[in-house]
Amino acid sequence: MKKNLTLLIGGIQGEGVVSLGTNLMKTLSNLGYYTYGNRNFSSRIKGGNTTMTISIGVEKQLCSKDGLDIILALDKETIDLFNCKLKPNGLILFDSILSSKDLNYKEDSLIPLPITEIAKDLSAPIIKNTRALGFLGRLMGLEQNELSQSLKEKYHTKGDEIVEKNLKALKESYNYDGDIFNKEEYFLSISEKKSSKAVMMGNEAIGFGALMAGCRFIPSYPITPASEVMEYMGKVLPRYGGAMVQVEDEIAAITMAVGVSYGGVRSMTATSGPGISLMMEGIGLAGITETPVVIADIQRGGPSTGLPTKHEQSDLFAIYYGGHGEYSNIILSPSTVEDCFYDTIRAFNLADKYQCPVFILSDLSLGLSPQTIDDLDYNQVVIDRGKIVIKDELSNIERGTFKRYELTKDGVSPRSFPGIINGGHHVTGIEHNELGLPLEKPENRKNMMEKRLNKTAPLENDESIDIYRTNNGNNTLFLTFGSIFGAIKEAAYLSGKKIDFGAIRMIRPLPKKQLTFLLENYDKIVVVENNYRKQLASIIKEELGYHSKIHSITKYDGTNFTINELVEKIGEWA
Repeated sequence: MKKNLTLLIGGIQGEGVVSLGTNLMKTLSNLGYYTYGNRNFSSRIKGGNTTMTISIGVEKQLCSKDGLDIILALDKETIDLFNCKLKPNGLILFDSILSSKDLNYKEDSLIPLPITEIAKDLSAPIIKNTRALGFLGRLMGLEQNELSQSLKEKYHTKGDEIVEKNLKALKESYNYDGDIFNKEEYFLSISEKKSSKAVMMGNEAIGFGALMAGCRFIPSYPITPASEVMEYMGKVLPRYGGAMVQVEDEIAAITMAVGVSYGGVRSMTATSGPGISLMMEGIGLAGITETPVVIADIQRGGPSTGLPTKHEQSDLFAIYYGGHGEYSNIILSPSTVEDCFYDTIRAFNLADKYQCPVFILSDLSLGLSPQTIDDLDYNQVVIDRGKIVIKDELSNIERGTFKRYELTKDGVSPRSFPGIINGGHHVTGIEHNELGLPLEKPENRKNMMEKRLNKTAPLENDESIDIYRTNNGNNTLFLTFGSIFGAIKEAAYLSGKKIDFGAIRMIRPLPKKQLTFLLENYDKIVVVENNYRKQLASIIKEELGYHSKIHSITKYDGTNFTINELVEKIGEWA
């Protein structure tokens, strides 16, 4: 029996590979296992090879493991591309419509299965993935009723006929008589943690976090790999009195979000690199009008169309320095799916508290990789709308005297919503005075600039870097952001080096107090990131100095770091 198992499912894009993988992950998660699914797909709707690599274990899975125990191939290309990753004694299960004579691999590892054949017998070719699920479940020692329950949950909204066809296909494949199914070599060890767990992607967690934070409006334009945020919100918001609007472009998305937020409704949008470029003017409008708005940036390979379905972390400079003029914004960087949920709630609270744009900086691997998550702690859901004045507070002031942009000690002014008598309802992207009326005088400009740019300074004292200490012998800290954290964590333990590692959760403003302490107390900080120009390391150097102590490990070929790559890099530095 295996405590951990890594499986790759591959086939032609559009034929249900992801659906099969997700069904298997949900079944295993219901039984208490942890899973992580890494998707590899091309930028086309249908056709071409696509794969899903699923790592399974009784402990938390935060990244894809390197070697493969099993390959399930629905097309020949899957075997050609990935047989090199198969471990010794690994298995290649393949659809028997493929001829084994054409498969370039040692014969004793190739196991043909009548996946398509059974489908034809049942006159239901479109449920090929259900049949494959039956074979895989049997091989891993799962009970048929556990797989059946998963299918019932997935298809119950499609009617009894669909459910019955899938259950029949599952039964046929699960009971298929083959020698390989009588071995326990690939059975999973029984999970001691029997509690059922959810499977979620980072994009879904951002959507769920936004819903829990009180967000009720998302205008958005579809773009890989961010579309799932708007799709999730489009499904749930109508049930809570909200709305998702698919707009004509990203310019409309950001300006609509800013406008609705100005009206008092928590709003957000979601996009990726090219969309961020188009949104910059609108984000600047939120900056000078001090309107809260949340933008989720799910990074992919750029520039322009670049690598739209591949992983990269190269938008950091764009949102840290981007746009014209100067204004405060905040950049949060979740590293796990659970972080995506909590950081999204925090993003809305920070946007309201500091009245500025807040970015949630994610990446393709985090956004689109489904994984088993721990139970979310809803006690952490706290809503802070910041300095909002209410009707009674404005009833006794003279009309036209409410200072929407009052110069306060902390730089944050009281905010009223449209429709409240005596509130401040004039808004413009032109420089303005405390009343919000246009004013270009140098002294006013200087005061307003300092107010807008200094108001987020208190965040520099936050503890926004999660540090994991392992009694480091050589005093080196490996620091990263986004989805790389999962691979760093795994590599740290496999390297046997007892290294310290951490993930930065807020990049702007930089947590200068904590970073300075770390730079003073470590001999080296090695920043690990997926871009060419060492963007995070460069920002830290620019803001804090310590050039001789800050080093970089980068990768920019469209793929995330593998565990073995990081183990090797750790060996070079630790």
